[in-house]
Formats: sequence, structure tokens, C-alpha cells
Amino acid sequence: MDLNHRKATGEDRISNLPESLIHHILAFLEFKHVAQTRVLSKRWSYIWTSVPILDFVERAFYDPDSSHLQAHQFMDFVDGTLLGRDKMSDIHKFSLTQLNPLNEYRVSSWITNVTKRNVQELILSLSQEDPFIVPMSLCTCVSLISLEIGVTPSIRFPKFSFSKLKRLVLKGFQFSNECWNEKFFSECPVLEYLILEQCTYGVRNFYISSGTLKLLDIYQWEDSLRNCALKLHAPNLVYLNYRGRVAREFVLPNSPKLVDANVYFFEEHVATREQRISYGTSISQFLRALTHVKRLAVSDATLEVLSFADNLLENLPTFYNTKQLVVTVGEIDDKAVIALLKAIPNLESLIFDMVPPCSDDEEEDDVGGDDVGGELNYDNLILGVVTSGCLFVHLKSVCFNDFTATPREIKWMQLL
Repeated sequence: MDLNHRKATGEDRISNLPESLIHHILAFLEFKHVAQTRVLSKRWSYIWTSVPILDFVERAFYDPDSSHLQAHQFMDFVDGTLLGRDKMSDIHKFSLTQLNPLNEYRVSSWITNVTKRNVQELILSLSQEDPFIVPMSLCTCVSLISLEIGVTPSIRFPKFSFSKLKRLVLKGFQFSNECWNEKFFSECPVLEYLILEQCTYGVRNFYISSGTLKLLDIYQWEDSLRNCALKLHAPNLVYLNYRGRVAREFVLPNSPKLVDANVYFFEEHVATREQRISYGTSISQFLRALTHVKRLAVSDATLEVLSFADNLLENLPTFYNTKQLVVTVGEIDDKAVIALLKAIPNLESLIFDMVPPCSDDEEEDDVGGDDVGGELNYDNLILGVVTSGCLFVHLKSVCFNDFTATPREIKWMQLL
């Protein structure tokens, strides 16, 4: 049948597709748009009731004057959708995002509904007025593979057991019972990916124990880990991404498979010498647990702390296995970068993620002299590197991201 004939007969090619393929196409839409397809034809009037992916997203900005009405309309829509579904159809993914506070009982009933439909992926992003308590129906769901929960102001879990869960993302979670916390992640026997974002650690020691964990991502802007010891037992850990304030203590034994580590400590304003030494010592201890990684990424704030803490640059651990270094350089971190390069004797790839320009005075000072005010004299630096003969023996490639040929970048090129 040629194209002109199709146009003449008004053939509906999409409706003639297999139902599984139509479901796949609809999976790329928010569910409110999926539900609107029921007006298209007789066949479409029931297709939406068996779509396996339910994505309920309210992206409108929070408006206190209409939030109550918006929340009720949203909840009525979710209620109607779940009640009108084909009773024999499973739900593969259930995603719920809402900026307005919702009735906790109704949210819990939705979760209970989808857990009975063999849900495999659940995403919950809410802004509530009170802490949200996860219903027990979710904590015992045997079909769940991926779980992502972020609730403002916080969320709380009863004791749980996820036999098939491979990916867990917790945002705003409160870790408050140290004895229970030690066994928290061991109840997920196949967990591979763990992301903890803006959680509260009201414990002296925070344990993560998992024999299957491959990726750990911790993002922590607040200081709740500052007085907490972070203790990991993850022998199969491959990737570690740590962004935030440094923990009081960091313990990572027996992780021989860890090959990739990103260390992004946020800058802390520490005034006294004792505070600087304590903070720098914590970071140095963190780095000592990562000496066997093949790829290391370090932030400018981390380098700065190592620069102003006593004797830390002279006593860095040696990273014999590290082949690639990604470094973000701050305004006065060159000494720390050189010290770190000396601590990586087998480096093959060096990536400068960012090199900010020098100050005006530093741009004009090209020759001789001593370091002034903590700034680095590049000529003395180049001379020291050349005479030491310990850098760049195995280096194969250097990359400057966003290279703009600033005087500072040019001087680094001279050094290399």
C-alpha cells in the first residue's frame, strides 16, 4: 500500500501497532498526557489503563494561595488512575513528584496499591509539612529493584527487607539509631548502587556494610557528618563519589576492587590553627583509604585544606596504582597539586578540570623571588621539579578542560 493510499483511507498506523510497542511509546510521557489519549478511539479508551509506567509529576511552582486546591486535584487524579487500571496489569515503574503537601494516608495507600502490582521501580519526591513515614507495604515489597525517595523535611523507615533491591537513593533521610543503622543496608542482599543525599546522621558511627555494593555516592552539604565516623565494609566497591563536609573519621578496609574515587570536600571556614590541623588530618586520613584506586578526582577545596594544614603536603600517602588524576585547581592550590603529583609516581593521564586565572600581581611576576602570601612562584617551582626528577616519568596525556590560554595555564604547560 503506497503513501497516497494511506492518506486517502486515513489509516491509523500507530493504533495498529502491538500494544506492547504502544506502551513503550507512552512511557516517554507524563501520565496526565497518557490519560488524555483515551479520547482518541475505542481502542485507546482502554490502552491507558494497562500502561506499566505511571509517571505522576507536578512541575508547577509552589503557590500558597492555590496549593490546597492543586494538591486535591492531583490526589484525585492519582486515585482515579489507580482505581481505573486493569486489575491484571502489573506496574513496572511508579513515579510521584509533587511540590504541594499531600495527604500522607492517601500517599501510603498508593504505595500499597503499586506494591501489590509487582512494582519494580519506585520514585517518590515530595514536599510535606511533617516527616513522612514509609508504609510497611513498601518495606516488605519483594519485587522492588530500584527505590528512590526524597521527602522534605525528612523521611523515616520502619525496619525493612528488600530481597531484590539493586539501587537505593535516599534524600533527606534521618539516621538516628546507631545499633539499627549498623544492620540497615545488610537487609538488601543484592544492593549494588547506593546514593545518600542531604541525609541527617545523628549517630556517632555510621556503618555501611554490603558485600555486593559497587557504587557509593554521598552528597552532604550540611555538617551532620562532621562529628560522625564513616565506616564502610564493601569488598566489591568499584566507584566512590564523596561530595560534602569531611567526616570525623573515615574507615574503608578490604576494598581491593575500588578503582574510581571522586573526592570533593566543600570549603570550610576554619579560623584557628587547631581547627585547620584537625580538618586537614581528617582529609588526609580519607585519602589514605584510597591509595589503591586507578582514577582519582580531587576538588580545589580539598587541595586548599591540604595546603594550609601543617605538614600534610609533605606526608601525603603514595598512590602507586593511580593512573589518572582529575584535579580542580583553586586560586592558591599549585603547591598542593605538585605535592599530589609527586605522590602519584605512575601517573599516565592528567586532567585539569578548571584552572582559574592568576591575580593581577601574580601575572606580572614571572621571575625569581620567594613565595609571597601563600602564592606560588612558578620559576622556583619549575626548577624544583626539574632537579627532583620525580615527576611525569610515565605521563602520556594532559588535558585542560575549557582552556583559554591564561598566564596561569601557560605556566602549567611550561612546567609539563
